[in-house]
Amino acid sequence: MRFLIWLLDNMAKPHKKPYHLVAFLIQPFFTLLFYLKNFKKPHAKNIMWLFAIFYGFTFSVGIESQGADIVAYMSDIPKLNYLNLDLNGILVYYASSNEADILRTLLAFLVSKFTANGFYLVIVYSIIYGYFFSRNMWYVLDRLKGNTKFFTKILLFTLFLAIPLWNMNGFRFWTAAHVFIYGLLPFVFEQNRRSLIWCFVTPFVIHFSFLIILIPLVLYLVLGNKIKLYYVFFIVTLFFSEFNISQFNDVVNTYAPQQMAERARVYTGEEKVAELREEGRLNQHQAWHANYYGLGVKIPLMVFLIMIYWSNKKTIYKDEYLLRLLSFVLLFYGFANLLNTIPSGGRFTSIANLLTLSFMTLYFQNNIIKKNLLLYSRLATPFLLFFIVVALRLSWNSFSVMTVIGNPITAIFTFGENISLNDIIKGL
Repeated sequence: MRFLIWLLDNMAKPHKKPYHLVAFLIQPFFTLLFYLKNFKKPHAKNIMWLFAIFYGFTFSVGIESQGADIVAYMSDIPKLNYLNLDLNGILVYYASSNEADILRTLLAFLVSKFTANGFYLVIVYSIIYGYFFSRNMWYVLDRLKGNTKFFTKILLFTLFLAIPLWNMNGFRFWTAAHVFIYGLLPFVFEQNRRSLIWCFVTPFVIHFSFLIILIPLVLYLVLGNKIKLYYVFFIVTLFFSEFNISQFNDVVNTYAPQQMAERARVYTGEEKVAELREEGRLNQHQAWHANYYGLGVKIPLMVFLIMIYWSNKKTIYKDEYLLRLLSFVLLFYGFANLLNTIPSGGRFTSIANLLTLSFMTLYFQNNIIKKNLLLYSRLATPFLLFFIVVALRLSWNSFSVMTVIGNPITAIFTFGENISLNDIIKGL
C-alpha cells in the first residue's frame, strides 16, 4: 500500500515515466479514483478506458441480471463455436436472426472462432464501450476552465452516471448511444459536421432504433437556430402523455426498409406496447427509489433549460455559441420527451440528459452565473444527489469484489466465476 501511495504521489508530478500503468497493474480501482480527481492529467482518459476493460475482465452476472441482454449475447458464443460457421454460414445466421444490426453478430462470430467462453465477448464489448465512454466524458472534462466549482462537481458525477459504464449490460443500445454522442458533441460544440458520420452510421451498424433520433438532427441541419420554435416545441412536449403508436407504425411500415420495419414491430407492435405498458404499471410496486430516481435528473435539467432561456433572452442572439447549443438541446430534448411516451422509448431521454449535462457542466463552470441560477442550483443539488446514489447502487449488479480490490493478475484466477457485489451483500 505504501508503494501505491508513492506511485500516486509521483503521478502528481510532471514526467514521462509510466507510473500510471504500474499503479494500474497494482490497483486499478484506486488508480481510477486518483485520475478522476486529477482529470486534467494526460493519461486520465486512457486510465478510464483501461478500467472499463478491467471491468469487463472482472464482470459478474448477478441473480437479478439473469434476464439482461448481455446474458443472451454471451450464450450465443458456445452455440456459434459448436457450429463453427464460415463467412457464408454467419451471413445465413444473421439473416435468420431478423436483426437489423451488424456489429453484435459480427463480434459474436469473431469471438466464437477462438473460444466457447462468453465472458471473452464481454471483454471485447468493454474495449469498444469503454473507448467511446471515456472519450465522451473527457470531451467535456478537457473543456473546463479554472478550478472546479462545487456544483460543477455535482454535474460531473451526474454526467458520468447518465449512461454509465455498467450500462454495457445492454451493449447494443447503449454502445450505440455513446457512439452517437461521440459524433454529436463535436458538431454541437464546434460545428464539426464531419463528426456526424458517427451519428449516421450508428443506426445501420449498431442499433437500428437510432434512425428515429436522426430526425431532430436533420431538422436542425435544415432549420438552423430557430430557438423560439424549439423552445415552444420543448414546452409543448412536456404535456404529452401518450404517443399514437398506430400512426407511428404506419409511417415505419411505409418508409422504412422491410428488415428494419420487421425489427421495429418487436418494440412497437400494438400488442407489445400494451404488454410493456402493463409491465410499467407492475414496476410501480418496486422500491420507490428505483422507479423515480430518473426524475431526480430529468426534472432539474428541464427546469435549468427553461431558466437559462429566460435568463439570457435579451442577449442570446448576440452569443452565437450559446444560441447554437441551447437551440439544439431544446429541440433534441423535446423530441426525447415525445419518444418517452412510447414504451422503451424512454431510453432516449438518457441521451438527451447526457447531451444537456454536457452543456450545463460547461455553462456553469466557464461562465459567470446569475443569482437566480445559483439559487436554483442549490435547490437542485439534493435531487441530483438522489440520482447519483441510486445510479451508483445499480453498479453492484455487475461489479464484483475483484473489480474493486483486485488487479489484472489476481483477476485471472476468478475470470468467469466472479460474484456480483449485489449478490454478496444480499447474501449476508
